[in-house]
Amino acid sequence: SIEDMRPFVHPDFSFVSFTDKSFSDFDAFKRQWDVTRKEMVGSGSFSTRLNPEPTLFIGDIAVSYGNAENKLVDSKGKLFKFQNHWTVIFKRIDDEWKALRAHNSLDPFANPMLVNGVKNKIIKFSLLSFLGGAILCSILAFLILK
Repeated sequence: SIEDMRPFVHPDFSFVSFTDKSFSDFDAFKRQWDVTRKEMVGSGSFSTRLNPEPTLFIGDIAVSYGNAENKLVDSKGKLFKFQNHWTVIFKRIDDEWKALRAHNSLDPFANPMLVNGVKNKIIKFSLLSFLGGAILCSILAFLILK
């Protein structure tokens, strides 16, 4: 649950998602996460495997980054696999590291959910165009041959 992160976020936490939406606090991020998860995952599932690089420590600031391997199964059972890159900046408060700023990025051209959506729209509109053309040709043929 995204709520499990709350104890580990800084009071000034902010986040930029792979959809390029920016959130100025954890609650705004969580609200959008819940909406997006419901729309994209529904009754399906989502899992991620983080592959961090070595963290850079500079005083009371730490910069972590890496990539993630994600698996999303939508409510129709369709599996989408994709990778993204992430960065999290932590700040130490009272001997605890808290996430201050996070960012995710995803290649928009290799986004399997987007590719699937575009493919479905192309098929839908191609079929509608074919049917519309067939109906129009039938009407014209009827009128000409009458």
